Amino acid sequence: MFKLIIKISWSSLKQRGARSLMVILMISMSLWGLLFMEGIYDGMTEQLIANAIRSDSGHITLFARGYRTNKELSKLIIDNKYLTDVLTPDPRIQSFSARILQEGLVATAQYSRNCRIIGINLKDEQKHGRLDKYLIEGSYNFGKKSKGAIIGSKLADKLKVSVGKKIIISGQDIDNEVSSLALKIKGILRTNNMGLDDTAVFIDRDIATKMFSITTGVSKFSILVNNEDDIADLQSQLQSTLPQLEVFRWDEMYPALLQSRVMMKGFNTVTNIIVFCIAGLGIFGVMLVSVMERLREFGILLAVGTAFRHICWMVISESLFLGIIGFIGGSTLGGTTLYYFLKKGLDLTMFSEGLEAFGIDTIIYAIIRPEYFFYSFTAVILATLISTILPLRILNRAKPIEAIHNI
Repeated sequence: MFKLIIKISWSSLKQRGARSLMVILMISMSLWGLLFMEGIYDGMTEQLIANAIRSDSGHITLFARGYRTNKELSKLIIDNKYLTDVLTPDPRIQSFSARILQEGLVATAQYSRNCRIIGINLKDEQKHGRLDKYLIEGSYNFGKKSKGAIIGSKLADKLKVSVGKKIIISGQDIDNEVSSLALKIKGILRTNNMGLDDTAVFIDRDIATKMFSITTGVSKFSILVNNEDDIADLQSQLQSTLPQLEVFRWDEMYPALLQSRVMMKGFNTVTNIIVFCIAGLGIFGVMLVSVMERLREFGILLAVGTAFRHICWMVISESLFLGIIGFIGGSTLGGTTLYYFLKKGLDLTMFSEGLEAFGIDTIIYAIIRPEYFFYSFTAVILATLISTILPLRILNRAKPIEAIHNI
């Protein structure tokens, strides 16, 4: 009996081919747009998070106790050799780097701006955060005597300087005395981390040590892990091993970025509801018209003894055919499109000025997640089943003899 129901349902859809095709196309196009938006928006969010992690915080950041609330050079991680010995053998850790941080002033002959002076080791940062990949002008070095600097792109725009120009940086040393240093710009980078692009002046860590009269120690350690699932356990272990330090995860350092990930999940839920409504309305319209047109046919089937549940399964099967075929078409188109943008990226260079203001990359790489298709399939099937309720209620109220006479 079930095979017969399937054959009748399929035959009915073929008889109304144009109408069925329109519903299938509507579901497919809606699903295609949904998957595209989910993959691109999630890709944009993950790139923002990855930029912040790579260029600044890492997955885990270590500070001396009290440093985050009072960023003074007196609060340094003193025994960095011991810390290096603790971190190096851990298989969960991909890389780490140590930085010296100090707020200061950067000036040229015409302009001056607040800045963030960051002492780094170029080799460590190249391995750790691929800082050299963010370079847009100049070279990734500090010169022969390490008297060079690499600055953020927006800071360079504000100072109206380019590679080769001289700048003077000033800041308080560990004894609260103002110390200054003249440097030549060797490179300009754009990380799309607004905090760095607006204020960062990267200098050699040894030069920073001398400039700020630091005998030993660094401001922070930034750690990248191989697997994000290990972050919580590693944080807990480091905190117990190094009680003199404060250990923060990236989401504690950048709560706004974590919130953007949560917002994207909410956005995906809303878009799934929209597709649910579109699919439900489309299938509801087709099935309602189909049932009304075939009242006589159904009435005859009821009159000759066909069980009403079998007729219900005919209607449900028709709607399921529409929903499943629409889902297959939409998921195929959406998956193919996302795979293309996963490999090639979506080039939004024409909107670069606006995107950079929000720290968004001009080329966005899509993300493909299994849950996109699972939730979409669930939404389509639910919409399909719910859309048959009213047509079946109308059919249930129709009397077989009256339907035969087309009353």
